[in-house]
This record gives sequence, structure tokens and C-alpha cells, in this order.
Amino acid sequence: MLVDVHCHVDLYPDLEDVITRAKRFGVKGIVAVSMDIKSMEEILKIQNQYSNYIFASLGLHPEACSKISEKDLIKALDLIKNNSEKLVAVGEIGLDHYFVKNREFYPWQEKIFREMLDLSQKLGLPIILHTKGAEKVVFKILGEYDFKAVLIHWYTGPRDLIEIGIKRGYYFSITPAIAYSKKVQYLAERVSLEYLLTESDGPVEYNKIRGEPKDCLAIVKKIAEIKGHGEDRIKNKLFENAISLFNLKTQIS
Repeated sequence: MLVDVHCHVDLYPDLEDVITRAKRFGVKGIVAVSMDIKSMEEILKIQNQYSNYIFASLGLHPEACSKISEKDLIKALDLIKNNSEKLVAVGEIGLDHYFVKNREFYPWQEKIFREMLDLSQKLGLPIILHTKGAEKVVFKILGEYDFKAVLIHWYTGPRDLIEIGIKRGYYFSITPAIAYSKKVQYLAERVSLEYLLTESDGPVEYNKIRGEPKDCLAIVKKIAEIKGHGEDRIKNKLFENAISLFNLKTQIS
């Protein structure tokens, strides 16, 4: 049994087919993450359509910051507050200093990020984080909070921060990039099974092939190869991790 803990389901034009393939490959649930107001609203609709299979995580992505106004931020916070009982997490949130080159937006990114952190802490929801190129700043800010449920998605930053994340009890999700990325392979090797998860980040492409939730099975196979454990052991433990982190025990069987 598998769970894709980070997927942009609203961006698939053929979502029904994507779900059919996911189920065929043993995926029992998908955590849908948002990027902006439009995707937040769309994910809520999709969750209603695929209840007990697609689970909503709402947040403002740092790459969208240049198009987010103060009014949008207030609306996003209200959407999260008003739908908190339907959510399994707040995300995708964080900072990006890699794809976002204009430094003028960095303070606004941080303002949005902190507002999201404050609200998720108040609601007691896990957070799903984007840290690309801003890993040190993100970890520094997280040190000011007391989150027990933190998921770092597709981490490729400095190795010393991995050690800090391990000490703090953060979860790390592994993408299909594990097939070729030395950084992702190292992460899978270094982090214990208790804190690993699988994600597609679909429809992001890997070697020009679109990522889908079904790819979580291939990720498990590669983790098993790296760690020298049986696939069933890896699959079962990572499934348990997802159920525990997102409190899905009653929704996924």
C-alpha cells in the first residue's frame, strides 16, 4: 500500500486516468497540495469529488508570491481557516531563492510563509514545505516554532541541514528523482525509514516523463535497493508514516 504525499492534482487534464493508474499500482491515497488561490479552490472541489482518496493541503507556494496580493493572502488564510476540518495539512508553503531570482520578493515570501506557519500552528495541522535554494533560511525560521509534524518535500539542500532535520524529527518525502539524483539517493540512505515518505510532485517531469502517483511504487523499489531491505518492509513502513503524519487512519484502509 502506498500514499503519494505531494501531488498537484489540479494540474492534470486527465485526472481520472491518473487515479485509475495510481490505484492499479497500489496507491491508496493522494495528498493534494496547492500553489495559489485558484488551485486552493480547485483542490477543495476535487477532494469533494474523490473523498477518502484525495486529501487536501492548502497553502501559498513561494514561486507564486509575485502574483499574490495582500488581499489574496487574507483570502488564502480564510480559506484554510474555514476549511480546516477538511484539511490534512497546510502546504505547499515555504521559501524559494532558486527559481525566484528577484530578491525584491524575498521579504514578501517570508511574510506569507510566516503567516502560514502561524495559522498551521494555531490549527494544529502538519506543514508541507518547499525549501529550494532557501534551505538555511527555512530551517532557521522553523527553529522559532515548535512543530511536531513537518514534511520537507524533495529536499536537495546542504547535508548538514539534513542532520538538523533528523534531530528535530522532520519527515522527508522522496520523489522519482531518486532514480538519477545523487542528492536524493543520499537523503534516502541517511534518513531512517521512520521519517521517509513517497511523493510524485506530479505533473512535474523527470527525464521528460510526467510524474504521477503511480510512480511511488518505483520510488519504494529504489529505496529498498539503497537501504538493503525488502520492498514490502519499505512499503508498509512508509504507508504507516503517511497515515500517522496526516491522521488518515479512519480514511484509508
